[in-house]
Amino acid sequence: MIHLGGISAGDVAPFHTAEAAARQAEAVFDRLEAEISRQGGKLTDLCKITMQITDRAYRQAVYGVMGKRLMGVRPVSTGLIVKALHEPAALFQLDAFAVPGGPHQRIRPYRSTSMPYGLEKQPFEAEFCMAVVAGQRVFLRGQTGLTLEGGFSTVGDAGGQARIAIANVQKLLADAGATLADAAHATIYVTDRAYIGPVMRELLPPLSAHPIPHTLFVVKGLAAPEILMEIDVHACLG
Repeated sequence: MIHLGGISAGDVAPFHTAEAAARQAEAVFDRLEAEISRQGGKLTDLCKITMQITDRAYRQAVYGVMGKRLMGVRPVSTGLIVKALHEPAALFQLDAFAVPGGPHQRIRPYRSTSMPYGLEKQPFEAEFCMAVVAGQRVFLRGQTGLTLEGGFSTVGDAGGQARIAIANVQKLLADAGATLADAAHATIYVTDRAYIGPVMRELLPPLSAHPIPHTLFVVKGLAAPEILMEIDVHACLG
């Protein structure tokens, strides 16, 4: 497996504008493709990306570039709005997992324009899926209070969003031939420290049946302002 962390391009267009963010995104995806190739893989081996952007105002520009560069790949994704990145001039950073030897199984594919993120649909065109099975590894899209069909009825309710998110995780693992017993790690994001309690009250009971390491972050924002939490789960089959 290829794990690439913290790919950024703060040396490209170091200005705080959406146009600069788009130019940085082009450079980041150049670096991503080159590094995957250097390690013996192809861009179509890409399984999971985590996007970290320093301002929601740059999100459309960055994701627009991503949509063009990854058309046809359909990775699973998590999108974070963060306060800052290690490079002061960086507006966008990318973590990625790729598994050489595809094609991989991509479960529940969808286009960004057909799936709402919170209360609104996204204006950019990109292709994703909900889960990727690459050999024995299972990667899930970050799950929130949105149902797998795109419904969203838990505005302002962090615990309710967590309850839907973990139910989604269990359904997607089942689609991949796995259960929570196969989970290897969970990463949990909340947009306010006050949400930790209600979110963990929903997540810990199902996760504790088969204890796994988990990491929790308080972030500036998620895909939409009304999304208050997100959970990433990686699993291993067999």
